[in-house]
Amino acid sequence: MKGSLIRLTLLCCAAIFSTTCNKRSGDDAIVAEVGEKVLTNQQLSEVIPDNTNAADSIQLAQRYIQDWIIEQLVINKAEQSLPEEKQNFEILIENYRKSLLTYAYEQEWVRQKLDTLVTDEEIEKYYNENEKNFQLKDYILKVKFCAIAADSKNVSQLRKVFTSTKPEDLVKWMQMCVDIGASYYFDEDKWLLWDEFTKQVPIEVYDVQTFLQKKKTLEFEKESNLYMLTVTDYQLSGSRSPLSFEKDKIRSMIINRRKMELLERMRQDLYTKALQDKEIKTYFETQQ
Repeated sequence: MKGSLIRLTLLCCAAIFSTTCNKRSGDDAIVAEVGEKVLTNQQLSEVIPDNTNAADSIQLAQRYIQDWIIEQLVINKAEQSLPEEKQNFEILIENYRKSLLTYAYEQEWVRQKLDTLVTDEEIEKYYNENEKNFQLKDYILKVKFCAIAADSKNVSQLRKVFTSTKPEDLVKWMQMCVDIGASYYFDEDKWLLWDEFTKQVPIEVYDVQTFLQKKKTLEFEKESNLYMLTVTDYQLSGSRSPLSFEKDKIRSMIINRRKMELLERMRQDLYTKALQDKEIKTYFETQQ
């Protein structure tokens, strides 16, 4: 780099925080210069963590100084090369500032005013009124399954409680899985997307619809493990999505709708009050 453009003074370890190496001293000491832009000792010390040892401090300082120099060179080149109209960012900056102010105010307004309690009745009403929006694009199912080493001595006993329909055996099955270290899953209220299910159970199915319609209970081996599987419920792709599957999404949609309505009312109230207080003057006239 040419000396006329850059004068770089890299301070020694102690000098990063103190020593004088030029006309300025202490925090004002110049560490690097590019044109009229300067990097001071104070600015450099602010990016070096307090608990950094001497060797790491020097390395971090060197890297930061080099990055700073390159950044200033690019800026200088841009200022010299770009036409003036492409360097005028005042409007962009002001618009960005307005957007940030608006967003911050609206977020705070929503935080204070928004009612996030959504009842089951509201969810069900929304579901029924927007039925066409809740069509499944994938197969979903409710399942009960477990996996155990295929050569385990507990296979027969586990199978017995797994296939039982007695409520007490369901509890025995889960407890037995815990006791013998078998992996298992059962949630009678939770729907799984087919892809979610196959990530947990390494089953290969070429016709999902036929499988769901015909297979209720299945046993198969994969990589030395024995899988026991029961499909307790399912819905086919293209059918109406169950309310229980859509409940959380509907709750979010209702809250988001309330948010939009709340913000719209806020804007209208501000406008109405400003008109009443004669804070608004308009001079635009339509020509007939």
